[in-house]
Amino acid sequence: MFTTTAEVDDDILFVVRPHWMHLVRPVLALFGTVAVTGFLAALTPPTSAGGWVRPAVLLAGLAVLVRWSVAPWLAWLGTMYSVAADRLTVRTGALTREIRVVPFARVADVLIEHESFVDRMLGAGTIALVPVDDDRERLELPGLPHVVRLQSELLVLVERAAAGRKKHVGQPDPEPL
Repeated sequence: MFTTTAEVDDDILFVVRPHWMHLVRPVLALFGTVAVTGFLAALTPPTSAGGWVRPAVLLAGLAVLVRWSVAPWLAWLGTMYSVAADRLTVRTGALTREIRVVPFARVADVLIEHESFVDRMLGAGTIALVPVDDDRERLELPGLPHVVRLQSELLVLVERAAAGRKKHVGQPDPEPL
C-alpha cells in the first residue's frame, strides 16, 4: 500500500516500496538454511576431526544466510520511491545510497508491465517511465505493488507537468533588468 509521509520533504504525496513478494525467497532461504545448518551441526560429533567441523558448518550456514536472506532483505528495505507533485525520487541501496530524481516534466508516458500471471494476481508489476526525449532510455521501476493505481496517479502528475511545459513553451523569456 502507499504510505503518505513527509520523510524527506513536505511536498511528498506518497512513498512506495517494492512488493512484499520479493521477500518470499529470502524468507524461504532463511528457514531452509537454519534447518539444514542445524541438522548438519547436530549430526557432527563435537570431537570429530579435531572439533573444527561443527564451527565450519555453522560458518558456512551463516555465509549462506547472509548472501541469500539478509542481503536481499536489506536491498528491499533500502529501495524507496517517493512521489511529489512535480517529481519522482528513486532511492536505492542499504549500505551505499543512490538517489535519482526524475522531474515529471521530462516524462512523456507511464507504462505497466506484468512479468508473470502471479504478478497480475498480486497487483505487482514494473512501471516504465518513457522520457520526452528520444535519446534518453526509459526508467523502469520493477516489482511495485498496486501498479494500476500507481500508474493512474503518475499519469495525472505527468499530464499536469506536460500542461505546464506546453504553457511555458509559447511564452517569450522576460526582458532582463
